Amino acid sequence: MKFIHAADLHLDTPFVSISDFSEELQNKLKKSTYTAADRVFDTAIKEKVDFVILAGDTFDNTERTLSAQMYLKNWFEKLNQNNIQVYMVYGNHDYYRNNFSVMDFPNNVTVFSKEVSTVRIQTRDGLNVGISGFSYYQNHINTDMVATYPTRGDFDYQIGILHAGIGDGNYAPFTVNELLTKGYDYWALGHIHKREILHGNPMIIYPGDTQGRNQNELETKGFYLVSYENKITNCKFIHSSVFVWKSEMIDASKDDRLEDLFNKITNLMDSFAKYHDRYLITLTINNAQSLNKDMIKSIERNEILNHFSKGNTNVVLYKVYLKFNRESKLVEIDQKYWDESANSVFKLDDIKDMDTRLFGEQVIRDHINDPDFLNHIKEITQNTINKKYIGD
Repeated sequence: MKFIHAADLHLDTPFVSISDFSEELQNKLKKSTYTAADRVFDTAIKEKVDFVILAGDTFDNTERTLSAQMYLKNWFEKLNQNNIQVYMVYGNHDYYRNNFSVMDFPNNVTVFSKEVSTVRIQTRDGLNVGISGFSYYQNHINTDMVATYPTRGDFDYQIGILHAGIGDGNYAPFTVNELLTKGYDYWALGHIHKREILHGNPMIIYPGDTQGRNQNELETKGFYLVSYENKITNCKFIHSSVFVWKSEMIDASKDDRLEDLFNKITNLMDSFAKYHDRYLITLTINNAQSLNKDMIKSIERNEILNHFSKGNTNVVLYKVYLKFNRESKLVEIDQKYWDESANSVFKLDDIKDMDTRLFGEQVIRDHINDPDFLNHIKEITQNTINKKYIGD
């Protein structure tokens, strides 16, 4: 038996902050979620899998476009011609709306409803496989949906599809131990955009998204090709991302001129040019307090960014950040007062209450609820303070 486990395709992702890129590069970025999905379905046909699992957030939002639906329908028909089934759940981004879709998918596609259900399939090698899952019916699901999954049935192999976060109260919270009690052979997870194997034998896997969508979704993205033979499950990660996001840093010094920074950045980007992937680099210039004020203004006017964003190489500079550090003799004193004030200022509930209308927007709500949000805000604030008081 063979199957593909993919999640979080996010078709129609609206890439932001790319207006300075060439028109060709902008178009490739906007198409990248589709190109990554092509690799999922191409691999399914090439490997002659029995079925494909799409574990939620196939569309970027619930207002799924006609072009995205047409795209999927065409691929699903090709899979049908190759006797490949599709098992699909909707997640928190593309949550289920009864009769919302403009078109029906072909009969090889099973879309799970809001209630947990189980389907049976017989694979080419004669295995009886059970697949259990459910689709989101609203942005947030606070209940323990795993409790409603059946325990292992009379199957040779059983799979659970679950779009959820570990202990995340907004997204069908679960624990690994809870999944293990069901007795399944494989849990096909979705939701977090990071590849992670939570457990082996049975396999409990997040494949991550198939194409990184912003500067925080680093490294190569893809999906899993899973095979089961001689009662052993083997999982092979397949690379699908068209663009790979990277976060890099260079150090500035007091003697640096603008030309020196250009050379440092050029050397950094050249170190990636030998690879096959296309890279989008988020660059931090460390020790920015060493630079003179004219150079800082030039960088903040995006002169460096604009210079490097015009290239046609496989390495593109996406954003440039300046990191200002305090003098070492002041760090210990500053840290004491910073810690005291940070504890009283950076409170998540207070931030949410600043503008309830904005917090009502899902994209902002998801961003604020990200575990790294507060740390990111603290870093930006501290950097701004360091810049303001350079030399004090």
